[in-house]
Amino acid sequence: MLDLGWQELFIIALVALIVVGPKDLPILVRSVANWLRSVRKIIWSFQASIEEVGREAELDKLRDEAAYLLEEFDDDIMPDKTKINTEKKTSFGTDK
Repeated sequence: MLDLGWQELFIIALVALIVVGPKDLPILVRSVANWLRSVRKIIWSFQASIEEVGREAELDKLRDEAAYLLEEFDDDIMPDKTKINTEKKTSFGTDK
């Protein structure tokens, strides 16, 4: 997220201590922590929804591919099945 070292954090804490004062500093820290927590929740929710959309798109693609393969399989098999049934009827004289 932020690439801050310990030196930068120390300077920020020192400035905050001088500007806000030692009495209100814990309140400020709590407020900032709550704000960061809210931002992280929003980011997590956004990432989860994007991943879900990606999974759904992938599932739709797989469904389409499976339907195409099934249709292609039926197209390849049905003429042979019809030919076998016709030969069976003529050979055995049955209507099954």
